[in-house]
Amino acid sequence: MSTQKVAISQFDGTSKVLKIDVGSGVGEIFSSDEIPEDDISFGLFDIYEVNEKSNFIALLATGDGPLLFFNEIKYRPELGKTKVSIKDDNQTSHFLILHEGSPVFGLFYERKFGIGLHPYNRERDDIDFYYWLKTKVINPKFYEVYTKKYTVIE
Repeated sequence: MSTQKVAISQFDGTSKVLKIDVGSGVGEIFSSDEIPEDDISFGLFDIYEVNEKSNFIALLATGDGPLLFFNEIKYRPELGKTKVSIKDDNQTSHFLILHEGSPVFGLFYERKFGIGLHPYNRERDDIDFYYWLKTKVINPKFYEVYTKKYTVIE
């Protein structure tokens, strides 16, 4: 089976790049200086911890529209069918992606507060990838913006 690997940038970060196999969803995180800037595709990822193991959630723009990866799970959001729920409880937030009301993927993460990568990033959707995604999947423009070809590497 042929593999198509792409690299995408970290949400609210510049030090890490995710190299992911589009077919399998298997990914590996690298330092951003290991991948040339011209090889970075349009997309974002965030890292979360489960039992002291790093995992990722990634969004990639493809010719068929946005594609989400949750480690090896792949999901293509659809306007009007995809919803994101976030429930906050003290320092923890519960993120859940639903397709027509049925759960696709969920996780608990430590709530993000404060200032983001840039001092002007002070709003939650500037520093919290999950909250940002919640606001985007309900917007038709999101599907236009994330419909473009990606750059295959290796």
